[in-house]
Amino acid sequence: MKIKGYVHHFITCFVFFTVAAIALKGFFMPEHTGVLLIDTGLIPAMYVEPITFAFPFALTVCALLAYVDIVSLKPTIFCLALYTFLAGLAIQQGLNLDCNCYVAGSLESAVYRELEPQFYIILLVIIVTSALHIFNTRHSKQNQPYMV
Repeated sequence: MKIKGYVHHFITCFVFFTVAAIALKGFFMPEHTGVLLIDTGLIPAMYVEPITFAFPFALTVCALLAYVDIVSLKPTIFCLALYTFLAGLAIQQGLNLDCNCYVAGSLESAVYRELEPQFYIILLVIIVTSALHIFNTRHSKQNQPYMV
């Protein structure tokens, strides 16, 4: 990705570091995504493990391809939207409400305690990434094709 100034460099680094943090959390704590997938009822329980590995893997591949300027930021935005959709669906179903039915320190307690801030942070990252994509597509300098 071609950097066009200090602010553009800062925003680009912010986006890629945030994507890296989300992907690392997905790789090292896949049970958080698994709990959300099971409790929201989106997929059957037998597909939870492959999907919890596929989410951060797809996000990492899309971000790396965008970083080396092979693809645009659209696939990365889509992968971030999947995370936001999952968290938003859990919030819409009321899973983040504290009903005192989870043991303090349990996995469900940890997942649902950080669900709402995670939703808003990823939503903010999607907005910033979309703005970066729009800026990059409007101000891109295309090389003229070589004529033989």
